[in-house]
Amino acid sequence: MFAILYLLFFLTGGVAIARFWLPRRRAVVRWYLGAAIGVFLLLWLPALWAYAVRFSLPAHGLAAGTLCLLVSGAYFTRDTAAPLPFSDKDRQQIKLLVCIALPLTVLAGYLEYTHSIRPATDGYHVGQSTYGDLSLHLAVATSAINAAFPLANSLMVGATMAYPYLSDTIVTSMLLFGMGLPAAMTFTGTLFCALVFAGFTLLASQLCRKRGAAALAVLLLFFNGGLGFYYTLSGTVIDGVKTTFWDNLHTIMTGYYKTPTNQPDYNLRWVNIICDMLIPQRGFLGGWSMLIPAFMLVLPPLAQKKHPETRAMVAAGVIAGGMPLLHTHSFLALGLSSIGFCAYAVLEAPKHERWQAFQPFLWYGGIAVALSAPQLINLTFKQAAASDHFLRFQFNWCNNRSGGGLVEPYFWFYIKNVGLPYLLILLALFQRRQKTSDSLRPLREMEPSAAAAQSREIEAVYRHNDAIRQYRLIAAGAFLILLIAEFIIFQPNEYDNNKLIYVWFMLCLPMAADYAVTLYEKIKGVGGRRVIAGLFLIVCFLSAGLTVARECVSDYQAYNNEDIAAAAYIDESTPEHSVFLTGNQHLNPAASLAGRTIVCGSDLYLYFHGFTTTARKAAVQAFYEDPAANLDLLTEYSVQYIYVSRYERSSYAVDEAALDSLFERVYESDSGSTVIWIVDAGQEDAA
Repeated sequence: MFAILYLLFFLTGGVAIARFWLPRRRAVVRWYLGAAIGVFLLLWLPALWAYAVRFSLPAHGLAAGTLCLLVSGAYFTRDTAAPLPFSDKDRQQIKLLVCIALPLTVLAGYLEYTHSIRPATDGYHVGQSTYGDLSLHLAVATSAINAAFPLANSLMVGATMAYPYLSDTIVTSMLLFGMGLPAAMTFTGTLFCALVFAGFTLLASQLCRKRGAAALAVLLLFFNGGLGFYYTLSGTVIDGVKTTFWDNLHTIMTGYYKTPTNQPDYNLRWVNIICDMLIPQRGFLGGWSMLIPAFMLVLPPLAQKKHPETRAMVAAGVIAGGMPLLHTHSFLALGLSSIGFCAYAVLEAPKHERWQAFQPFLWYGGIAVALSAPQLINLTFKQAAASDHFLRFQFNWCNNRSGGGLVEPYFWFYIKNVGLPYLLILLALFQRRQKTSDSLRPLREMEPSAAAAQSREIEAVYRHNDAIRQYRLIAAGAFLILLIAEFIIFQPNEYDNNKLIYVWFMLCLPMAADYAVTLYEKIKGVGGRRVIAGLFLIVCFLSAGLTVARECVSDYQAYNNEDIAAAAYIDESTPEHSVFLTGNQHLNPAASLAGRTIVCGSDLYLYFHGFTTTARKAAVQAFYEDPAANLDLLTEYSVQYIYVSRYERSSYAVDEAALDSLFERVYESDSGSTVIWIVDAGQEDAA
């Protein structure tokens, strides 16, 4: 209850700030931006105070006081314009939110519940997409409780946490106020999803120009999936064994990663955004929850040939400046696209107005650079510079595996993976401006009916040309992202460049949806028009529909009751942030459920974030197999407890007799398969 009240306090503060600074935005958009600002401040203010008083309840109290000061500051620097009244446009946006964003949020909430350590009779369960990623986020969230900042990496003792962690420390905030770990993961994940779905719905409603296009753009984004259904559902004969459509459908619904949107064997890498990005990857989720509000502050005025308000650009700069610790890829995509928007806006302006067109971006970019620089220099750049597997040139990301040559022709790779929306984006972009008819006559010389027809013709041409200008403005930013992502790999896993390319996709979908609706209008009167539209929707959504259906029924045990009991003992009976020696398994109760620091975690979480673990893993194995000869490891890493479970026994030839001779057992599960030894028995009494 206190956790929810604390969140509501920040949401109220954010809405108040938006009311004072953004009265010229429509009511529903203003409320949404206020909610996003409130969540942004909830993410950042306790973290800033943690540098002084740890990430603790006092830090959260100071953050609440700081919010009050910021609301007061917003009032004294407010825009004196009267807020736009609630209008028919607002009612239309609310209907769109209820019909599109709300069902998507319910779906995401269900997946968050089933996929974020759902309590069951035999332990904690997760879904297919979170089986691998979730334990990293659990470890960050639980280890940040009362932690000093800069936050240490609990999965590799001695390392600073360079991974963007604010999407996880909001879970820590909920834990500090008494919410349980499964509930905190589900609640905060659903909150972020609501911001993402509502945000893009509202953004699309402002950028789409055709009726119904906004809803189509939202569905194309979140139910993305290309032509993978053809490859995964088609009957095959392999080594004389025949599979039918129904066999393959069964495999999709029961197999582990057999869905049509994620099949490397078929070169299908355009994974579904809901199932494979928003639900399992909380950095991506938190990044998009702030990326979309930043776009909403900047893009709609530019699309309407207006100069963005200074206050809106300042707010966008603050949000952008805080994004590196939320999601580095989203920050990079926002920066690249903003450069494109700025270049287009400045170059299209008359020469004497170019400085005026550039000024809003000066506020926006200057603030973003100033706020992001400390994060990038002290964390992101340092991590990348310390590794030899970040940043390399490679054309066409995962269609050119390890730079070995294109697996498939360039355009076919995207048509196959992205599907029909890719073609719609290209076709929409290549539309030409129209000219008014050469036979136009002065309206005063014409009959009223002819004059009205000519006025409609002129208005239609102007609307079309305004749309083309908007598409090109957005494309200037979107395709700059794609250009960079097609030539530079930013992480060890080349697949991760999709986190940039998805932003290109998001920005281009309003124009694609507009073009799809335009095509539908142009074939009015053609027999079978609705059948054609139905086939179009099936091709667009079948792969995603199968993927989402599979994710909804996926169910895997991550931690059994013995793991949970051991984690409860660790949480209650050992000092916070104490160091445990464990195996390298990614499902690690000591690190993920109890939040303790371990010597060396899984490469799934370390290698892909720039760490080389070979020597440390070898030292851990050597200790487990010959403790007496490797006691220096305990001193080197300040190890306080030694943990052995079924995972360690399966990975090493653990010498338990030697451990018993050297250390005292302080915990043993009922079955005896999980044992904890204390390195210095005197410290337990002190704890």
